[in-house]
Amino acid sequence: MEFTELGDSAVPAGRLVFWTPAAPASAWADDPRAPALVHEHHVRTAAARGPGYVEPAWIGVSFAVGRAGRHRLGAALTAWLRGHEHLRSRLVPTPGRCVRRTLPASAVTLRQEDVGVFADGASARRQIEAFFDRRADPLGWPQMVFATVEGADGTTVFAGADHGVVDAYTLAMVPGQIRAALAGRAEGRTGPTYLDFGAEERNLIDRLPSGPERTDHWRALLDDARGGTPAFPLPLGASGAPLAQRSTYRRLLDGPAAARFAAASRAGGGSTAAGMLACLALATAGVAGERPLAAIGLANSRTGPWRTAPGWFVGLHPVRIPAAGAAFADTVALAAAELRRRGPGPGSSPPHISRMLRREIRPRFVVSYFDVRRVAGTPPQRGDTMLRSRVHGPAEVYVWLTRSDHGVHLSTRFPDTPVARANVERFVLAAAHAATRAADGHRAEALPTPA
Repeated sequence: MEFTELGDSAVPAGRLVFWTPAAPASAWADDPRAPALVHEHHVRTAAARGPGYVEPAWIGVSFAVGRAGRHRLGAALTAWLRGHEHLRSRLVPTPGRCVRRTLPASAVTLRQEDVGVFADGASARRQIEAFFDRRADPLGWPQMVFATVEGADGTTVFAGADHGVVDAYTLAMVPGQIRAALAGRAEGRTGPTYLDFGAEERNLIDRLPSGPERTDHWRALLDDARGGTPAFPLPLGASGAPLAQRSTYRRLLDGPAAARFAAASRAGGGSTAAGMLACLALATAGVAGERPLAAIGLANSRTGPWRTAPGWFVGLHPVRIPAAGAAFADTVALAAAELRRRGPGPGSSPPHISRMLRREIRPRFVVSYFDVRRVAGTPPQRGDTMLRSRVHGPAEVYVWLTRSDHGVHLSTRFPDTPVARANVERFVLAAAHAATRAADGHRAEALPTPA
């Protein structure tokens, strides 16, 4: 499953329709549940920027649903929205706290806007991007909106949501759930929701151990970065001022190669996630003079009753992995040991890490691994794509690795400078070479030795 900017994604030609959730003002009711720490921080940060500040920060997903009639699709989208209470709730920042307000499921409807017929997908894409930029707002409601393109081969659905209410795991669940709703099946989830997690999170982190084992690894990583957070190992040609970020996408391994790579990672004592971190460590050593991979890891932090809950469950983890020479198996072992150091999920949210370390954590080099085959319900299909908005940011680099039945995909974003374009490409090619060599080496080892 790809993860790419909408601006780099294929959009079919056809009739474009916008779908916006709506509800009467009188239906909103105060909700006493406290927000998740990361969502509260996200909303407060947006509010502090002021009403004149506009910076898109949504993520989304696109997927085909065949020849679905508009009435049937609207009913399916409405039923799906009503089944997710965190998508019919909002936070209102006030001095000292954020007040939650929530809608009953029956109050939510969908308003259609027929935008028109577009003979080329690029024009439709620009309309969708502008719509998501306007409407996926952390301070307002709705926080998730939809667009559909009715083309020659059927209908494609685009969903865009503020990051405060969804993460990659949530996005990967959306296509299967909406396809199930179209087919008259419910793939909804029972049990505690993201709103319940927010209320419980503070109790969970109060019960976590608070000794140096929770902070020493973080402090060592930050000390190595001279008090900041680790930076990308090569120059980016960017100052501290925000710049337009550029995105790239590459399929590192196809399905069979990914299976061989997974076997090679297991042989080294690790998982595919550890194997991919090992490839990034080998790439770092190869292009930056034997430096270790030093970054901040992003990971799914769902635990216990929230293992299948939609929402924004994100954890930060320190990552420092030296390359064991040129040996993949030995580097996998080091990466696996690094992954085992991760603490419990709720204690890894960015606001909690900042409080624990008594300093604001501002990631500059971020790596993430996500296996879409592990999501609850029906896994994504070939062609389903996770999307993100355009971003203006400082000198930061994000690397997202996703695993599906169809292979391993690598997506990046980085400052749009000639230096960064060249150096990120060098890094990605080195990581791709390490992954291919590991997969091919395992195949060669599995072959019978000639007599």
